Amino acid sequence: MIVLYIGLAFLFLIVPLILTLINIKNLFKKKKIKENLIDILIFLLGIPFTILLYWVSEFDKDYTEALRLGGGELGLHSPIASWSMPTVLTIFGLGIISYILIRIRKLKLPPVIVVSSMSGIFICSIYMIIWIIQISNNMDKYIFGLPYLTLFPINYILCSIRAEIEIMRKYKQENLERKKYENKFLNFCNKLIYNIDNWPILAIVFSLPLIIILISILMIFGQRPDEAIKAFLETSDWTLSTKISPPPITYDGHYLCTVSLRGHKNIVKPIRMGIRHGERIVVNRQLCIANAFEDLIKEKMPRFHHLIRYIYDKYGYPLSKHINTSIQADITYFIMKPLEWIFLIVLYTFDVKPENRIATQYIGNKNVKI
Repeated sequence: MIVLYIGLAFLFLIVPLILTLINIKNLFKKKKIKENLIDILIFLLGIPFTILLYWVSEFDKDYTEALRLGGGELGLHSPIASWSMPTVLTIFGLGIISYILIRIRKLKLPPVIVVSSMSGIFICSIYMIIWIIQISNNMDKYIFGLPYLTLFPINYILCSIRAEIEIMRKYKQENLERKKYENKFLNFCNKLIYNIDNWPILAIVFSLPLIIILISILMIFGQRPDEAIKAFLETSDWTLSTKISPPPITYDGHYLCTVSLRGHKNIVKPIRMGIRHGERIVVNRQLCIANAFEDLIKEKMPRFHHLIRYIYDKYGYPLSKHINTSIQADITYFIMKPLEWIFLIVLYTFDVKPENRIATQYIGNKNVKI
């Protein structure tokens, strides 16, 4: 098991850094280090690793939702508005396709397609830079996550620059003969396109009509004209954010039933807001049943309650500190289910009005913790 952990740590923490360093060297060295292999690994590993890291980071709430805090969570909203994802993914897809065309097809592409692909790379690269700026202000809060979310964007830009330099160099070596036209305007355009040194400038110029085409297509699918920018602006907690999110809802992360509320809503099923020590918390039926059970034991058997509380505080609290993700919280919710049923049986056996006791949990000042 230790070997497995070491292997995963090497794969996800060390390998991305090694590939990035080699990629930087390949940009400046004439003799490349396994160029094709490095580029393939960067894309085959970088894209899924970035998606996985983003998912594990649990940036799943837009600025319109209140965060549920507790147990040492970061408390950060999504750096990209969820409703803007179609635009973001389209720009990302354009950049990947443009890079593949230049990197693989090379001299098999006509100059106009090459310049258009360079425009796609330019648009995507600008977007990658905006992404890095967006998450930069929280780097210190998530030192083992956010910096790694910048690695693929950085490597994409490096790979793209190298691919563009290579294809321009090869076209120059070919000394392509350009056709001459009688029409002066066509002759000027032909001369402009076949002059390799003009391609970077042409790529920037061509990016404008390419953006207009993209926006027109995305608008058909319900995206706004300025969606690409609002994707970063309509957020909170990040560098480019312009929105203010609702106040966070805290919960005590020291107790298993409460920790389980960190899980996905469709699983843990929160039912309402409650009050604990003057603070608003989220409650579900499992939490109310557990608290009602302790309330009943405290009322009927105070000495036994002290023993239960001692055991729970000694073993439940240390265990709860290791529950740090939604998936772990979901598992905790299911693990607590048998206990929930036992608590419910006890309540229905020894309490005259068990549902009243359950329903009144976390609405007053006499609450105890579970």
